[in-house]
Amino acid sequence: MVTDPAPTSPATSSPLVMIADDEPTMRLLLRKAVQKENFRAIEARNGKECLELCQQLRPDIVLMDAMMPEIDGFDCCMALQALPENMSPPVLMITSLDDPASVDRIFEAGAADYITKPIHWALLRQRMYRLQDILKRRQAEANIKASLQEKEALLKEVHHRVKNNLQIISSLLNLQSDSIKDPQVLDIFQESQNRIRLMALIHEQLYQSNNVGKINLKGYIQALSDNLLRSYKVQQDGITLTITVDDIELAIDTAVSCGLIINELVSNSLKYAFPSNLKAESAKAITAANVISIEAKSTDQDQFSIHYQDNGVGIPESFNLQNSNTLGLQLVSSLTEQLGGILSITSGEVTAFNLTELQAS
Repeated sequence: MVTDPAPTSPATSSPLVMIADDEPTMRLLLRKAVQKENFRAIEARNGKECLELCQQLRPDIVLMDAMMPEIDGFDCCMALQALPENMSPPVLMITSLDDPASVDRIFEAGAADYITKPIHWALLRQRMYRLQDILKRRQAEANIKASLQEKEALLKEVHHRVKNNLQIISSLLNLQSDSIKDPQVLDIFQESQNRIRLMALIHEQLYQSNNVGKINLKGYIQALSDNLLRSYKVQQDGITLTITVDDIELAIDTAVSCGLIINELVSNSLKYAFPSNLKAESAKAITAANVISIEAKSTDQDQFSIHYQDNGVGIPESFNLQNSNTLGLQLVSSLTEQLGGILSITSGEVTAFNLTELQAS
């Protein structure tokens, strides 16, 4: 093993070049050439030494002879490419062969470029600067990746803290509701608490997700519906809840609006569609015939639809959504319009809400 780095001050950041060649004269010529361009140089006499030094010193560029003892340049190059990304430098192969098969073999081994013997020194200089550009691009990509990972971790922490704060507010409302005797006021408290919970649920899913900017609609609807069933004290066998949702990813703002829509529809069914089944003590009156169905389908690249229905007591024939005094249904109408969708309501044996042409982002 021979090492001969060019003298540098601590502030110098010139690239470190590994020269791997079994001929001392060629190593000397290559070392002088790279030092002339203000690169630092280290040397290896064969592929084995090259691998060992690369793992220890992590050079920025490798100039490697194709034919060397113990481990040749091709096998050494492949071994370098198998190292972790931050330890795998770009390789410039030096060879006396330039036939098509040899050139193919050079690039199949993972070399970034090659130069033939006898070496054209001006061409070598240009190839080295090209590899330096590759190195700078790798470093820039690594810095961007590290920065993104840091920002994602920070954003996840923000979602976690927001979720915790919203849960604290929900818990305070729950404690406050224990002292409320007026059923109407208590109902308002419960609705507010459910809306806060759905916001907390969004931040919880974003915290747990690999994509901090998107919400999976199926998991969100399932978790939201389960929370509402618990909130209204409906036993698991009290109402059959069927959820059929395509693999739809929603932007955060869209997920909030969609969550509010589902929250209002499910709450409306639990409060009014099955009036005898609100309390756990009324479990004897609960049957599996009580059904809530939620279906969401992707209808276009950026659009989806929601079909919601229950088989409860139905909506009065005189019901007019535009003149409704119910805040929940007014929210459903307003949020559907906000999402660019169209809302239609049908009533009969089942009450159905069809929301079409909703924008996913």
